[in-house]
Amino acid sequence: MSSLRYITSSSASSVSSMSFTNCFTSDFDVYKISLTEIEFADGDMFFRFIDSSGIPVTDSSYQDAVLLMRSYGSFADNYGQSLDMLGSIGYDDNQNGGGCTTLWVFNPNSTSLYTTAIWENTGQSSIGPPVRKGIGSLDSTAEITGITFIGNATIEKVAATVYGLRIET
Repeated sequence: MSSLRYITSSSASSVSSMSFTNCFTSDFDVYKISLTEIEFADGDMFFRFIDSSGIPVTDSSYQDAVLLMRSYGSFADNYGQSLDMLGSIGYDDNQNGGGCTTLWVFNPNSTSLYTTAIWENTGQSSIGPPVRKGIGSLDSTAEITGITFIGNATIEKVAATVYGLRIET
């Protein structure tokens, strides 16, 4: 049996980023992050991991693959290597309804395994909602203690909650 344990939550408005520092500990190997509100005037959300010194990892050591499933057109595959962030995890073009994302993070405290993430989300668009499923990793064995959410435009609103997944036997 497994259960989610609440760790922390936060919300912000009119910001360029929102961070959770020291939310990943040795208590859990798997974390769930629920972003329940993502609003932009016209932008997309991405994320970076924060290392044990409290600094976001910005070097080109991320890779991801994202399937974009549009309700209004064709599907698309987006993938990249040597990236400086992961995403996209929440698009909005001023529809004032925002989007939501479920993000799972695996092994952030391991110094022998890469930190990986999977996510699924829906956004808001004037031509129809984009839906995404993605997987990504930080190709480094640095100890990861947090996460920062960034936008390619000012984030009008964001709200997120972090949980640890406890496997009980």
